Amino acid sequence: MLLVEPLLENYTDLPAAIRAGAKRVALADNLAVGGTTVSKGVMAEAVRYAHEHQVTLELVIAPRGGIAPYNGVEIKMMEADLLEAQQLGVDGAILSGLTAQHQLDVEVLSTLIAAAGGMTLTFGTAFDHIRPQDRGTAMDWLASQGVDHVLSTGSASDDRIADWTASKRLADADGLTLIPANVTAADASDVADKLGVNLVYGPAVLTLD
Repeated sequence: MLLVEPLLENYTDLPAAIRAGAKRVALADNLAVGGTTVSKGVMAEAVRYAHEHQVTLELVIAPRGGIAPYNGVEIKMMEADLLEAQQLGVDGAILSGLTAQHQLDVEVLSTLIAAAGGMTLTFGTAFDHIRPQDRGTAMDWLASQGVDHVLSTGSASDDRIADWTASKRLADADGLTLIPANVTAADASDVADKLGVNLVYGPAVLTLD
């Protein structure tokens, strides 16, 4: 079974996504800038509603859009949001952190991963901004820190399948799961078949047998 996990903007779309059959949902605010963390109130209501309907809820943890390095205040914000999410029982966190050289900011990520203890961890699409020659090292480190998934839009190449295939090979070697992102409903089955995956991130909500 192929699952398409939608990335929803705030709580508003959550009930409709669940009625449409979503079994996994990612939630963020401000998708126009790539997604930021929802408020504590939204977080609490969303996890309650999702769990009442046996749906897995993941949250984007980011204080702002963009991939510029996070400063000390922003790190404190994300750490606090992760601790709140953990206490509320959120299932997973989608987070990232890059240096100005577009490599993993291991200091920032170590802090965030510690704050997310117990949740499934996904490194966000900032992964696509890491140079291809540096991605193997990045995957090694993420795997060593207990990260479970890596999101990729395949945007580093005109051929998304080729880019995803190369990244998936690296992920598989480290026991990580590469999840193709920004996949349309029309392309979901084809992408899944070519890559041998059963989960993609997309704007549509559907479950395919």
